[in-house]
Amino acid sequence: MKNNLALFCCCFWFIISCVSSSGVSKTVTPSEKQAIQKQALKERISSSMAVQNQRIDSLIAAKDTRLKKDKNGNYIRPNWVSPNGTPLYYSTNKRSVRKATKANVLNTGGRKGLDLNGEGIHLGIWDEGHIFASHEAFTGGEGFNGYQVPIEIGDYTTANVISGHPTAVASIVIAKDLLDNETYEIEGVSPQLDRVYSYDWYYDISEIFEQLQTNNNSDFILSNHSYGFPILDQNGEPIPDEYIGDYSIWSSLLDEIAYSYPNYLHIAAGGNDGNIAYPTQQVPRLDQLTGSTTAKNVLTVGSLSMDNNSENFTPSEFSSAGPTNDFRIKPEITAPGQQLGAAYWDENNPESKDSYVVTSGTSFAAPATASSVALLQQLYKRIHNSYMRGATAKALLCHTADDIQDWNGEDISGPDVKTGYGAINLEKAADVIEKDAFSPSTILEFELEEGESQTLYMAMIDEGELKATLSWFDPYAEEYAETTLINDLDLRITQEETTYFPWKLPNTAQQTVAVLGDNSADNLEQVSIAQNLGGVYEIRVSHKGSITGDTQQASLILSGPGVIFPSKEVLENYSSDGFLVTPNPVRDAFSVAVLDNALRFKSLRLMDMSGRVVAETSKPSFSREGIRFDVDFLPTGIYILGIETEKKTTFKQLLIY
Repeated sequence: MKNNLALFCCCFWFIISCVSSSGVSKTVTPSEKQAIQKQALKERISSSMAVQNQRIDSLIAAKDTRLKKDKNGNYIRPNWVSPNGTPLYYSTNKRSVRKATKANVLNTGGRKGLDLNGEGIHLGIWDEGHIFASHEAFTGGEGFNGYQVPIEIGDYTTANVISGHPTAVASIVIAKDLLDNETYEIEGVSPQLDRVYSYDWYYDISEIFEQLQTNNNSDFILSNHSYGFPILDQNGEPIPDEYIGDYSIWSSLLDEIAYSYPNYLHIAAGGNDGNIAYPTQQVPRLDQLTGSTTAKNVLTVGSLSMDNNSENFTPSEFSSAGPTNDFRIKPEITAPGQQLGAAYWDENNPESKDSYVVTSGTSFAAPATASSVALLQQLYKRIHNSYMRGATAKALLCHTADDIQDWNGEDISGPDVKTGYGAINLEKAADVIEKDAFSPSTILEFELEEGESQTLYMAMIDEGELKATLSWFDPYAEEYAETTLINDLDLRITQEETTYFPWKLPNTAQQTVAVLGDNSADNLEQVSIAQNLGGVYEIRVSHKGSITGDTQQASLILSGPGVIFPSKEVLENYSSDGFLVTPNPVRDAFSVAVLDNALRFKSLRLMDMSGRVVAETSKPSFSREGIRFDVDFLPTGIYILGIETEKKTTFKQLLIY
């Protein structure tokens, strides 16, 4: 048997050898090659889908809280699972407040991976009646066992008067997207708030103060107010002139509340009188704000329209425009408020828990803004273990807003009295908060005493926009005061002999677009330099006259392609001979920037302590443009950096760790 097996093996080898030596080969045709590729693709798809289905099954088995549920409480299988285990769902192009404000980027499943849904925040909603808390959009429907935002009814009155309007308002904030509709997404911006307080609008100011004071509720930092006085009363007659554009008693009281409770922010819908004219109106389509919308320390919100992709914003024609009578920029911000899907309570069918409506108004732009602030406050507290001041949140929204540059055929680049500083962009705002975690003074909260100033320095390391936004809650003014600003702070950016001024409205006649100059009306100022010239910029906050209240709290947001320094001394410690090298010590890479605009440089040469060149880089010619230098391939130690200028080579010690 052993010999036969050996003979077979020899014969088999002989056959293979003959075939090989004869040079016989089979040519693969293009169609056969394509078939092989298709088979390989089929196997790859099958393998990938098997892995995905396994991941999906695991998430469902674990009852992962990030999974969506249908109205019966059953888990909806995600379309995909990301490498880090996040369930992903396909979506058609819909009119979505979440997408329009970029809240979906911050929410659970968003591409930033922040999982922000408003946890921990208490929001008050004052309106014409109470929220229909039994609506499926809030409860999740029968069989739902996930998180439901507690809706607490609280009023001086005992009657629980339910209304469709506050129900739709709350829907923008906390609704679950149970409506299967091709055009509208119903899901709220902050669907996991810790608590919502539902009040009717009677005694609103007293109830706000009570919530802040008596309950000592540190998590109650936001309230939404989607109501106000229309310019025409129920009989179609204009309301008294002193209620239009003037600083009302409501504005004065709300300013005092915010000044006393600086973490609280009052969100007010700007009104829907954009197309209304009245006899004493000086400029058509302007000067339409009434009641509390003129307060200094509240955030007044206008409305935007959008397409079915939740893009291409334009101002809603119905949205009321400013300015105030003392020429302040109002509203300050805009958000989607036109043709939105929302949950609803139908008084003709009061037991229905699945009524929905398509609705429009600044009433819905306001809660989009309030819930947006909730997400940003959640992120800020996660990093700093405290909430931002209300003035800080207001500044941050205006600082990162997307400018709306066209209205009524006019070029309105920059802030204006129709759209304020622009449309909310939560992704940009979150980026600023995250940057502040490793670049202190990006968001700076401070107190200014009389005679003091606050100064920062930004050394540019690249091209791009430099922007600073200052905001403060000002002491209240007396009702109907002609000039309402009490503590007049000033924001300036200076480089060498050039001083950059903030936006302001002309104070001689009403007009749409802001100009640059000394702003003595607003308690929010913004300086923007579209293209910095390199070098060092000084950012300074000072004040005119005296400071009422001894000190004034203020908030400054600063962004740009540079490094922020709290003083000239610290800046000089990091720089030498007109150059800034940051960071130092360095781990992976450092940047070299020019501090002296008269300097030009071309090359960088890194040497070890023996003088041996270990790395170098250069530019095509001598210029001010900064350079990034990667050093992650070098061992730790002390090195000497040579910076070649037109006249000499400057040397600086560098530590790589």
